[in-house]
Amino acid sequence: MNDVLAKHKRVNLHVEDTGGDGRPVVLVHDWPLTLDQWKLQVPSLRSAGYRVISYDRRGFGRSEKPSEGYSYDETAADLAALIVDMQLTNVSLVGFGMGAAEAARAEVLLGGEGIRRLMLVSTVTPFMLRSDTNPNGWLQSSEYVRMLQALGDDRSAFFTSLMEDHHSVNGELKITLDQLEELVRMCETSDQTAAMRCLESVCTTDHRSELAVVGASATILHGTADEFAPVQNAALGTRWAMNSGLVALITGAPHGLNISNADEFNEALLRLLPE
Repeated sequence: MNDVLAKHKRVNLHVEDTGGDGRPVVLVHDWPLTLDQWKLQVPSLRSAGYRVISYDRRGFGRSEKPSEGYSYDETAADLAALIVDMQLTNVSLVGFGMGAAEAARAEVLLGGEGIRRLMLVSTVTPFMLRSDTNPNGWLQSSEYVRMLQALGDDRSAFFTSLMEDHHSVNGELKITLDQLEELVRMCETSDQTAAMRCLESVCTTDHRSELAVVGASATILHGTADEFAPVQNAALGTRWAMNSGLVALITGAPHGLNISNADEFNEALLRLLPE
């Protein structure tokens, strides 16, 4: 594994690159985690012959933590710049949660150049916050305000509760306590401004216009028991907004299905990625 600090004009990002001649897969982690979210996927992808590239989003993990720049326009531009700076072509771009929305926007920013496949995992697109103009949004404004308040009041308690919710089905935790503690530690590497501003971006950004112009072949991979981004609203809503793409479901899996259902997820990932 090669550790790379991607020093481009935008921001310094911590990047990990397995190297090699395989087709590149770029992994984009969820909010408020780090690239270590993918630790159960990287070995499987490497064994299948892929070159695996992952990075910590600005404000998270070991990347630079600037005081601003946490809109999707900024974070997706970081991803697009990374792909260009590393001279990657024929890329399979795999984004998770917030990272799924970033991946879609980066594909549009690049005009599809260099992107072979777009995979949106546990996506939070097309638009979370419910309103008169977005009746299919699944997040009530009162819940959004509560989340912001909770993160501001006690971030450690908020992260613990969030990770429990992301990895539970009907209140039953589907990962080990050690895994839960590791996830919370990832969250706690975030800068507080980054965590707050990215929460705002996740909840309040309308992705419908960019989804309509995504050009790459797209796959949506989602758990049917995702309570943070319900499959009907998020996965099927995104498929409708793109008017194309494949929806693949993992039955009974929560939002954090790459950990809770790692074997099933890895099998689906390898099956759905291009050779």
